[in-house]
Amino acid sequence: MNLLECFVLQHLQPMVLRVEVLKVIKDSGAQEAKVELSLSPRMVKTDSGDELPAYQVTARLSCRSGAAGKDEPMFKAQVGFEAVYQQVSGEPVDIAEFTANHASLTRQLYPLLQQELRALMNRVGLEQIRLPYDLAAQLHSPESATVQVSGAVH
Repeated sequence: MNLLECFVLQHLQPMVLRVEVLKVIKDSGAQEAKVELSLSPRMVKTDSGDELPAYQVTARLSCRSGAAGKDEPMFKAQVGFEAVYQQVSGEPVDIAEFTANHASLTRQLYPLLQQELRALMNRVGLEQIRLPYDLAAQLHSPESATVQVSGAVH
């Protein structure tokens, strides 16, 4: 089920904007980084008969330099938003069904998070880090709280 067919994004608010440069990067070449997107849904209001349910989704995008086995990262960055989705059509979707299908929201939330994270990293001199602009549609992937965006970015 694609939740974007029966839900609209009603509200979006930044909640986390954090970047830490732990080591100065002298080499402007390719840097290994791990990028993860996580979505955590919860109910805001239930179906009251007259009004369809709404759900809040905590969306976080984090990027950390260094591949596995490296000493310590050169940088860590994270952005997070609270998004409220209101159901506008169809039969009421309960929390179990919403949670099972919340990965369908990544195509809408990822570009917002990516743009904010890229701007944040540019402010501290990490322009050489390039994040994907979009994600492949993964509507039928197994239930997972974290989406691996890329194993290496540069």
